[in-house]
Amino acid sequence: MQPDSFKKGDLFEKFVENELFKAAEYTLIHRTNNNDQNEARYAEDTLKPDFKFRCKSTQQEFYVEAKYRSGFNADNKIDVISYTQIERFKVIQKEENIPIYIAIGYGGIPDNPDNVSLIPLDQLSYLQLYPTFLKGFNVNKGLIDSASLNLPIKQSKEESEDPLEKQPEKQETKVKDTTIAPLKNKKILVVSGIGFVLLAFLLFNVFNTSIEETLKQKTTEYYSTLHSGNIDALENFINPSVDKWYSQTDITLEEIKEDTRRYIKRHPATNTDIQWDTFKVTPLNDNYAVTYNMIYKLLRENKGKDIIYHLKIHAVWDKDLMITSLYEERI
Repeated sequence: MQPDSFKKGDLFEKFVENELFKAAEYTLIHRTNNNDQNEARYAEDTLKPDFKFRCKSTQQEFYVEAKYRSGFNADNKIDVISYTQIERFKVIQKEENIPIYIAIGYGGIPDNPDNVSLIPLDQLSYLQLYPTFLKGFNVNKGLIDSASLNLPIKQSKEESEDPLEKQPEKQETKVKDTTIAPLKNKKILVVSGIGFVLLAFLLFNVFNTSIEETLKQKTTEYYSTLHSGNIDALENFINPSVDKWYSQTDITLEEIKEDTRRYIKRHPATNTDIQWDTFKVTPLNDNYAVTYNMIYKLLRENKGKDIIYHLKIHAVWDKDLMITSLYEERI
């Protein structure tokens, strides 16, 4: 008899296959064995992601690994994937040159989860994920639009082959058109220039999106560390030397730790609610200037009403993603 976790996994895999990647739009190339099949005889390709599909409109192949989680753990995170598995998937993606996506269903029931996130493997930097990160990759619970996967259109064999037989004809045309060659060259230069600008713009946006998601994750983890009272763990987020820390300047990490201990002693229960739609990242030489609005609460429990502050946070993270400056203003 299958353990309950395997049953849930099988149900979510069926949901991914039948609802997200329906046969009308995607061809199923490969499906790994389930637990019962592997108990009878283990298949080596079980180490690959759960599914391999081919998009019918682009002919591009890709893998999908399905993960279902009923809810978040005590740290408000979801354990998504093991280190061994993610490293194995990276090797597969590189060797086969095929993109891999992680489909995560969480909440609800396996064959109809409350939420579904579809995360490209390249953007999965952590083994445990917060709700804010997952929501950034949420998709509708229905057929996945192939355009949202950003899959390149696969060239046909005829398009990719070099038409050697036509080379003489090309040379002849070149000789005949020498009188208009300068005009053609100008057009080529203009088109090339536009192409380079568009390429630079796209690369900038991809990079900016990636660093923004990473900084969102780091910011979330920083506040989670504060709320847990694990002061020593602040060294994972704060540079040993900080230019500005609220009203103080040129302060060390050890001084920040001591101030934080005193603050938590005075205010043991706090809550932060970051307004993620205001989160903005601006490159600053080798650093990143980050601003966001936040609702900050001092929880009073039975001692009276909570004290609520509406704040705008200004932070600077260095190239190693460590805070070098942090202060707030009330709004």
